[in-house]
Amino acid sequence: MSIIKHNLLPKQKSRKNHLEVEVDLYPYASELYDELNSLGIIQRMKEIPQLGVIKVPKKLEKSRYDYVMLQLYLHQLIKNKLQSQLRLTYNNPVKSYEFRPDYHYNTKEDKPTIGDVLQLLTIVYNIGHFYNTFTSSRAVTMMATEDDTFKKMIVSASTDNKYAPVVNKLLTDNDYQHFHLINSILILEHCDQAKQSVILAKEILYAYINEKSLPTESKLAYAFSVFRNVRTVSYMAYDLQIANTPLTIDLCNQDAVLVLLRELLSEYNNSRSSSRLIESVSKLLDDTVYNENSNAICYYKISRKIVSFLQRKEYFEERKYFDDFFLNRTSLLNCSYSHNRDYVQEAILKITFQRSERHISEDTFFTLERINNTRVGYYDRHTGEQTILVSLKKHCASKTAAALHVLRTVVGALRKIEGIAPNDIRFLLCVKFFLFYLFNENPVLIKPTIDEHTCVICTRGKNSRITEVKKLLNDGCGNPDQNHEAAFMVNCLEEDKLNDTTICVPASIVVYQKDAVGRKLCEFDGIVIRPMRKQKQVLFLEAKNTTDKPSLAKNCLIEKLDKLSFSYSATDIQTVNYDAELEVTI
Repeated sequence: MSIIKHNLLPKQKSRKNHLEVEVDLYPYASELYDELNSLGIIQRMKEIPQLGVIKVPKKLEKSRYDYVMLQLYLHQLIKNKLQSQLRLTYNNPVKSYEFRPDYHYNTKEDKPTIGDVLQLLTIVYNIGHFYNTFTSSRAVTMMATEDDTFKKMIVSASTDNKYAPVVNKLLTDNDYQHFHLINSILILEHCDQAKQSVILAKEILYAYINEKSLPTESKLAYAFSVFRNVRTVSYMAYDLQIANTPLTIDLCNQDAVLVLLRELLSEYNNSRSSSRLIESVSKLLDDTVYNENSNAICYYKISRKIVSFLQRKEYFEERKYFDDFFLNRTSLLNCSYSHNRDYVQEAILKITFQRSERHISEDTFFTLERINNTRVGYYDRHTGEQTILVSLKKHCASKTAAALHVLRTVVGALRKIEGIAPNDIRFLLCVKFFLFYLFNENPVLIKPTIDEHTCVICTRGKNSRITEVKKLLNDGCGNPDQNHEAAFMVNCLEEDKLNDTTICVPASIVVYQKDAVGRKLCEFDGIVIRPMRKQKQVLFLEAKNTTDKPSLAKNCLIEKLDKLSFSYSATDIQTVNYDAELEVTI
């Protein structure tokens, strides 16, 4: 074998590591910055890790202050280079009624521009984070749900009549992704109220939280849209540096950055493709950095630990939320916590519910959290979806039974979704999770056979499950052996008299050896799972499209199960013509 050496980046010059820039703050932002600096809030931002509890290599660490400065720099680029391509320029004034009908500026000179709004929002959006950022924010929303006294303490933290409705809504919705804006409002209330920048910043925050009430053509709505685009590019630029992906944004190349911003913001471009790119990268970061499967469970456990400590150690009647819990560096919401991973980190079940399915998602999560030997987590996506993650404790006496309990719970929840398809991808994910533990924690691959798009079907009722498998068999593209396997499954289903929920896997189930990459242990011809039953929950199928050796199928099934060290009795295997089946009780 020959080895060829080649430079993938020939003649490319090394890039400088630092990028010194100057950010020009407008009068409003400059006044507010100085006020926040005098209160120690700017220094606090410099101390708060941009990603909170997420562990980052030291040389790639960023603070919330760094994040703010990058956004302000990008806004400066847009103002200087892309003004003519925007629908509304940064110099465009914003009238007072845009915020609310009864709000008025002191003088005409006080009228802010869109640029002022964007700079102020960029700053105040980030000043309200706990040191643990969203992990502590989630703990606050959880605690407020479980303790009315704690919730009242937060709601009573301000006497402004605009405050109570917004904080109540965020707490009721468990909206931990925006709860830091409540802290930002409280910080502004502790600033000098004689300064116009402070009053204006509060109005901007309230308008942003209540954005849905703004007219579509509102200048504020446009400014908020620009703000979100720039914020997204900013966190992508920083967080792609630590993501396990081959993508990056070169902040040293100003022209390249401008190309991306122009594609997103220019009124003369169709921004659909660039928006899809941003959405795809954002989802990538969501799944690989912010909420990577095993880490997301760990971060939720920290939130739950904070709640537990608050319930045991704190009395809220005489405490002040802002001083005692937010500002206090040593409060339970700001101190550091260890990362405890006492759960299996492979084959984590990950189920995403749509915004319209939120009530089902929340009920399902609370049920899963109470199942013995489970470890769970969840996170909200910016699209409104909620993703639930489930694993099992490493040291669990009966992982298969616990996995079956999880399967039963999630499938029961999914079946409540109106109009859910029998082949919804979430049923497939549940099955893979269960089979991982059924087969002694060996990796499982489910390969399509009779239909290239459908591997798993979940239905309720005898006729329904038979009809769905027959439909695949009749419309599918399987070879004779695969069609015979599906036909045998139909025969077995016809013998089952119970009208309960059943999961059919008319596909090939390949089991790999966990400590040897790519080494196949065995392959099953199909499996039927009855998660709601108390016995005989799993039906193994072994089909042989032959007219010789009636014992061949039984012997093959025995060989496969023995390779997995599966506990069963060979006498329970039933031979049906030239095929075999085995019912197993978990």
